[in-house]
Amino acid sequence: MQGGIVMIQKFKLTVKQQNGNPVPSFWSYRMYSAILEQFPPVFVDLLHEQGYTGISQYISFERETGQSIWTISLLQDTAIESAAPVLMDLDSLDLHGGTISIVKKEIYPSFSAKELLEFSANSPDANLIKLIFPNTTSFKSNGRYAIFPSEELILHSLMDKWNAVFPECAMQDMDAFRLLLQGIHIREYKLRSSRYRLKQTAIPGFNGELILGARLAAPMMELWKLLCAFAQYSGIGIKTALGMGGTQIDYVTI
Repeated sequence: MQGGIVMIQKFKLTVKQQNGNPVPSFWSYRMYSAILEQFPPVFVDLLHEQGYTGISQYISFERETGQSIWTISLLQDTAIESAAPVLMDLDSLDLHGGTISIVKKEIYPSFSAKELLEFSANSPDANLIKLIFPNTTSFKSNGRYAIFPSEELILHSLMDKWNAVFPECAMQDMDAFRLLLQGIHIREYKLRSSRYRLKQTAIPGFNGELILGARLAAPMMELWKLLCAFAQYSGIGIKTALGMGGTQIDYVTI
């Protein structure tokens, strides 16, 4: 930890049910609720505050290995201090329907906004980038669920999440937002409608993948690359703390 500098840390846990079956993606809300019981009460209260974005988490299924991966990103210092020790010691999680076992644990080093900027600067230009949504993703626009992504919804979501996590280097330049929006476009998509079960409701959304093309001047390209790198930790859309909106990226070459 670096005093005064906001940090991010990612955990990837391979999980399975007692009978050896993979864990469904919509169970991430149940697992989140269960692990809250192990966090310090003060931190749990903070997580319930409106506007606090300390955790992003989701479950994805790896077809190659047949395993479920629970990805948890701790997005602020308080989250790392409170949740990281619990995750490091976690071997299983008791749900009402049985026990979830942690088969494998990958713990990534924490890093700052400056370090993320340096990483993204050394990444390829994001002229074509694939956004992969392994579980249900959705947006809220004008009080209604937006069940299909748009460039504006994606960009607004990423910038809002960035500003919440890194207020000391917030992106508030509307001209920059306008230039980014003019320069990126959805080129291809393979999406299907889906619903995420949350308590007594099923939130409508989508999963799958899309390719975003970008024609941007160098400074805007650097900003776009930074947001794409950040998306892997913050997720995109609503309720990313509750298991929705998990995002993976892949640079596309042609």
